[in-house]
This record gives sequence, C-alpha cells and structure tokens, in this order.
Amino acid sequence: MSLDVAYLALGELEKLLSQYEEKVKGIEDTWRAFADAAAKTKSSWDADLAKVKIRTDQLRNVVESLKREQEVLLAKKELGLISEKDYNTLSTELQKKIDEYQAKLNELTQKVAELESRILYLWSRALTKEYLAKFDLLELEKKIEDAKAAGRIDDETYAKIRHEVTIMKQTWELLNLLPPTDKA
Repeated sequence: MSLDVAYLALGELEKLLSQYEEKVKGIEDTWRAFADAAAKTKSSWDADLAKVKIRTDQLRNVVESLKREQEVLLAKKELGLISEKDYNTLSTELQKKIDEYQAKLNELTQKVAELESRILYLWSRALTKEYLAKFDLLELEKKIEDAKAAGRIDDETYAKIRHEVTIMKQTWELLNLLPPTDKA
C-alpha cells in the first residue's frame, strides 16, 4: 500500500470518526437536557402532588355532601315536609350535580394517574449512574421501612416511595451491566 493510499484512508477515517463524535456529542447534550428536565418535572410533581390530592379530596367531599343532601331530601319527603313534586324536582337537580361532579372527579383522577405514570416513566428513563451513586439505596430502603413501621408515612406514600426505590435499584443494576464511558 502506498503512502498516498494510507494518507487518504487516514483522512477518510478521521473525517468519519469526527462526524460520529459530533453526533454522539449532540445526543449526549440532548440526553443531559432530557434527564435534567425529567428530574425537575418529577421533583415539581412530587411537590405539587399534595395540592392535587387536597383538591381531589375536596371534590370528593362535595360529591359526598350532595349525596347526603339527597338523603335529607328523601327523609323530608318521607316525613311529609315536602311534596312529591318538589322532591322529584330537587332530587333530579341534585342528581344532575352529583353526576356532573362525579364525572369530573373520575376524569381528573384518571388524568392524575396518567400523569403520575408518564412522569414516573420519564424519570425512570432519565436515571443515570451519577445520579444513583448519590444514594445508598439499601439505607434508603431501611429508612422507608422504619418510617412506615413508626407510622410517619401512610400506606399510599409508602407504596409510592417503595416503588420508586425499586426502580432506582433495578436501574442501578442494569446500568452496572454496561461498560463505563469516559464521556457521559
């Protein structure tokens, strides 16, 4: 092989590798942006979840209050305090309100569950070895168990955190199957 051919092959190889270096750098930059956005969204969601639960509980209480109102209305009718006609009119109006609020509550509850699932999915996809290395996952698991046993967290919170720690542990195990990279 002549030096000219070697020089040409070297130039083409350097050009090709340079193109891939740029592509990989672009992907890594995009990945960092994605991972950062997913982590921030998860953190924000976790902070706002209490507000979401308060609002859905308020809506649930409104539905229950309307149902009790309907029961009182029935009792008034049975005691002869209101006419059958008035009962039917008021009961129909109340039932419409109950159905409307119940439908909205169901819709919002479904939307919350869908968002929770999507956010958890994106967060789990964005987990990195660098992020996970910040945690002693076994110690975190123990703290969760201790908090649950001491009654400091409710069943729903316990299940949510336990699930997230399981995801973190499994992701850690998966990421450790891959060879380390010097640029990530």
